[in-house]
Amino acid sequence: MVLISDAILEDIKKDLKENHSELYLNAFLNLNARHELREILRKEHKTLLNTEEKVDYVIQETVGLGVIDEILNKNPNVTDISFNGTQLIIETPEDKFPYSGQVDENYIIKIIQKFANAVGKEFTPKSPILDAAFGNLRLNAVHKVNSPYGTSMAIRVTRPRLALNEENFVNFAPRYMFDFFKAAIESKSNIVISGETGTGKTELQKFLVSFIPFEQKIDLIEDTLESHMKELFPDKDITSWLATGGVTFTDLIRAALRNNPTWILVSETRGKEAYEMIQAVLTGHKIITTVHAVNAAAIPSRFVNMAKMGYQVDEKSLKEDIYRYFQFGVHIKKKRINGKMVRYLSEVVEYLEGGKINKIFEAQEINDEFIYKSYDYSEGFAKRLLEHGSKYQGIPKME
Repeated sequence: MVLISDAILEDIKKDLKENHSELYLNAFLNLNARHELREILRKEHKTLLNTEEKVDYVIQETVGLGVIDEILNKNPNVTDISFNGTQLIIETPEDKFPYSGQVDENYIIKIIQKFANAVGKEFTPKSPILDAAFGNLRLNAVHKVNSPYGTSMAIRVTRPRLALNEENFVNFAPRYMFDFFKAAIESKSNIVISGETGTGKTELQKFLVSFIPFEQKIDLIEDTLESHMKELFPDKDITSWLATGGVTFTDLIRAALRNNPTWILVSETRGKEAYEMIQAVLTGHKIITTVHAVNAAAIPSRFVNMAKMGYQVDEKSLKEDIYRYFQFGVHIKKKRINGKMVRYLSEVVEYLEGGKINKIFEAQEINDEFIYKSYDYSEGFAKRLLEHGSKYQGIPKME
């Protein structure tokens, strides 16, 4: 909703740039500067901005993200906002719908440009792809020179909260799998989570971290500040690193090996750093990471292929190491059921020496209903549980 005209908005913006230039430039990145700017608007433009709603509108349109701020303020459950060249689309964990207001490409370009300015990057025909992060927002944009129906944009919203927790776990998987995951962490098992984009891999990773005690040091490596684990788990010993500014996942995994952690958490393994992850496991460190794979059985092959992106490796030997020292592969899926998006545990497999796979759990979805099957875990996992003093009683067998 337009509360004041574009002409008045431009006049106010011009005044702020001329008379409060430093504050104006800082306000996009600095919330304190934004609060100061808000007070200036109240005092110096009180005739035009005679309601708090109008002040908020000016802040959003000048140093904020305009309609993006509006959407996020109205619905705290929004996870994704995208512009496909012609239409603005909003997503929550359960729903997806078009924005009801009017937004054109030029307006979206202004929002993208604010991100570009904030991170010191260009968004031009010569630099047509922009990846940028600000606060809890992660943006990807593609210029219209490569997007024939108009500039496109995707914003992922992350918040310091546990979307998956003990209370709602039964919406994701049977309760007995909660106990299984807890036991897997108690026994310091290496776990790789696979699934398509948007299935909730990061949320499951955070859920697993909730079981790690303070005594076990965690090194967390991300390329954007997405998981917010230090805020979620202030009672845990977490060192959080970002792979940015020319410092890669590979660099930080190597640094982690010298930092004496119990656990190395990589937000997503997607390239040659897979080799370093395997080396970390071989040196006794424990890992939880996510990966794109068609199912849990494909994870070892994906790791080998990613390792080959940067290293000449003996494929057979490397795969044998994965089957011997990686304990579990977890695959999750999503499906729209009765108008709502449901994310669910699809399968859990155990990797065994000799390239064998032991299925622990699987879910079959038939006519919007789930049928669960569970099976025995290996003697090797039973020994791990005993070694770490776990009182876990096992999964009920259902075939």
